Amino acid sequence: MIVDFGHLAEQTARRYRAAGRFTEGFVRGKLRHDPVYAYLLSNPDWLPRTGAILDLGCGRGILMSLLSEARRLDLISLSNAQFFGIDLRPNDVAAARLALGDEAKIAVADVRTAALPACRAVVLLDLLLYLAAEEQEALLERIADVLPDGGALVMREADAGSGLSFQATRTAERLCALARGHFRQRYHYRSEPEWKGLLEALGFSVKAVPMSEGTPFANVLFIARRRNPSLTAD
Repeated sequence: MIVDFGHLAEQTARRYRAAGRFTEGFVRGKLRHDPVYAYLLSNPDWLPRTGAILDLGCGRGILMSLLSEARRLDLISLSNAQFFGIDLRPNDVAAARLALGDEAKIAVADVRTAALPACRAVVLLDLLLYLAAEEQEALLERIADVLPDGGALVMREADAGSGLSFQATRTAERLCALARGHFRQRYHYRSEPEWKGLLEALGFSVKAVPMSEGTPFANVLFIARRRNPSLTAD
């Protein structure tokens, strides 16, 4: 099926009208200019047809809203999938709830300590960089524990080994933090091989996809599948 992503993005952005013009415009801009959304929709193998999809650090719920709208238009097969989101920012969660209504359950909580529901797929977009190294590892371990054999983890992070494009990414993150008034925000980045090695050590098979098209940044999308531990044990 050929998807008119521009039309789908517009329909998704309109879900946020009740949250105000700024939020609607922000969502529209993200869908138009951030390549990850079109990629995840046009490469849906990671999506479970049944069970839960958990978006950690979901923000305004843009990905869940996009998937929900695509399901409404019969563009993807998600007949029995459920959406769950967790984010620390109450205002963003409020916008997500307005856009999704009863199509998703979204909690205001800290992903480092929140209970993770049983799920078939977990999404982490641009989240782990805000956590310390040991917090990143602890969260990924908990995700590995709740995912079944064959479950998917989809995460995007910057590649700290990519030179000038990584410097552009780090500078943009610092400017965004300053704009939000987060003057002491700390980050922990890893290189693509380091992310991949960490995931493989937790029992995932990993595919890494460059995810910076049309931007100056150093983003990489990791699509990881949980392997049956009994099949990988020594």
